[in-house]
Amino acid sequence: MSLGASGLALAPFLSRYAHSEEVSPQAQTPKRFLFVVKSSGLQAGFINPEGLQHGGDSIVDQPLADHKLAEGMESLEPFRKRLTILQGLSGRMCNPGHSSHYGALGAYKAGAHSQPADATIDGYLAQQLPSVFNHVGLKMGDGSQGTAYPSISALGKNRQLPFQCNPELAFQNLFGSIAAGGDIRKNYLRTGNVLDTMSEDIRKLQKQLPQQGREKLDHYLGGFEALRDRRLKLIGMQDVLKRHAPEVSDKYTSKFSTDHLEAHFDMATSALITGITNVITIHTCDLHSSYQGLGITPKVHSVGHGASSGSMSSQECRNLIRKFHFNLISEVARKLEAIPEDDGTMLDNTVIVYVSDNSDKHHSTATEWPMVVLGNMAGRLKSQGRYLAYPSYGKANHHHTIGNWLTTLCHVAGAPVDHFGQPDFAIGKENDQRGPLSELLGSV
Repeated sequence: MSLGASGLALAPFLSRYAHSEEVSPQAQTPKRFLFVVKSSGLQAGFINPEGLQHGGDSIVDQPLADHKLAEGMESLEPFRKRLTILQGLSGRMCNPGHSSHYGALGAYKAGAHSQPADATIDGYLAQQLPSVFNHVGLKMGDGSQGTAYPSISALGKNRQLPFQCNPELAFQNLFGSIAAGGDIRKNYLRTGNVLDTMSEDIRKLQKQLPQQGREKLDHYLGGFEALRDRRLKLIGMQDVLKRHAPEVSDKYTSKFSTDHLEAHFDMATSALITGITNVITIHTCDLHSSYQGLGITPKVHSVGHGASSGSMSSQECRNLIRKFHFNLISEVARKLEAIPEDDGTMLDNTVIVYVSDNSDKHHSTATEWPMVVLGNMAGRLKSQGRYLAYPSYGKANHHHTIGNWLTTLCHVAGAPVDHFGQPDFAIGKENDQRGPLSELLGSV
């Protein structure tokens, strides 16, 4: 009734929305995934715990309890019982070099300027675990960028996923409905008015077109109604959004992109806690990114080629960047652990994956694809303080790829597939590479 005259136009839509809310409540505890993707390689040797090594011809599966975490990973110490350091997976089905692009999360060959051949794991899970925003993509930029398509995430074939670079714009999109005032709220309301006007214009235009034309416009009308559906859901979530939305601070307008990345992690945490999404991908940097806020003057590309910064060597710069990422991830975990859920906390139902878009080196060969995994999804993932290193590429027993890992995540999410991505025919028959990693798949 509060909608006034527009209520008649929106009545069918509101009826569908109310019905869906009534008959389809959240029947089970949400499963959440956060993918943190860096560039320039995640150097395998620098995440090995003290006394443990990868690169052998047999599986190394050791508890982390008796081993000191690698330098720079100290912030993850409180979560070591939920941690798995994963080594030995290969990804030779992907493009090597500066980046594998969609390959890192899709396990298939892709290029910087080509469209995705299939969904990446975050895009697939976003469809399986829908929410107000099925997928949220955030990317560190220089503040001048708005929406970017960094070619790492896809919803499906030829369907790139967008990433928000500007923290203020990202906040507007995610939490603008509860902004107290200022330009953010004005922009949110203005966008809503535009959507309403355009939807109404499309309906009027449909009446004037023949059947074939009306069918073509249905696609556009569906898109606008989906956006309006999202707005209605956000309006119904005002209380939880106000309690858990991040505070807009100087980080959002800072001249340092590292502050912007911190703001992105804050928003990602709030988005998971409020339930407006279950799947987030944060692209921490690309080759042109700057970590000047950490005192690192050269761009990531130059650091990867050996450039130093003041008294810091190139390797010390890489170590500091990696430590910065782990600190941000640990803060997400700390906040999720503080929110009760079922008999535990939100962290119990979350998996955080830290990985590089080009395996382990600045100039990747894709034979070694290290990852750090935090969370066990209530026992569905055997990530409970482990160091797990598979036989290295070229060894007779090596037949596990990042495709097996992505398949494992599908099973953990309750949306199993036979195999995610493409096989690497150089290491054996396709059938020998199918399925999840049995060592990591829980029984829950």
